[in-house]
Amino acid sequence: RRHGHCNSHKGKIIHLRPHNATIFVNDDRTRSFLSIPVSEESSRWAKRLLLPPIDATMLRFGQKAYYDEGIMHVSIASVKGNMIPIILKKRRHKDLMHTASGNESKISSIPLFQSPGCHQLADETRRCIPESIPIRLDRIQCDFGKAKNMALPL
Repeated sequence: RRHGHCNSHKGKIIHLRPHNATIFVNDDRTRSFLSIPVSEESSRWAKRLLLPPIDATMLRFGQKAYYDEGIMHVSIASVKGNMIPIILKKRRHKDLMHTASGNESKISSIPLFQSPGCHQLADETRRCIPESIPIRLDRIQCDFGKAKNMALPL
């Protein structure tokens, strides 16, 4: 038996690509994020239909608009500080790599998972993760500090 509210599907489904998860740091290097990029098809849809109202909201609140070269993604976690140098140092130590270091503070993003074949545990972890994760969006919430926000319904 079907219930009316169970079959209500508002919004848009986009597809995330978890194998390409990335750790990146903001421009000020004060916060690090774990992000999952959206699929190419979902990215084209988002750039065409979502970015114009998001950019208008960003400009309205005195923020910079998104740039075209950006990779469409969903940030799923963040932490204070630039974690990239710490992660790279641990990876080098774990893999007993003795590559030159010193430029880690200038790197703005790294893949969450090392390249296939680089590390057996990473390869096993990658095999357990689905190629695509569908998520349904019903609105976009733009937050600017604690008091300013705007919801953009889809």
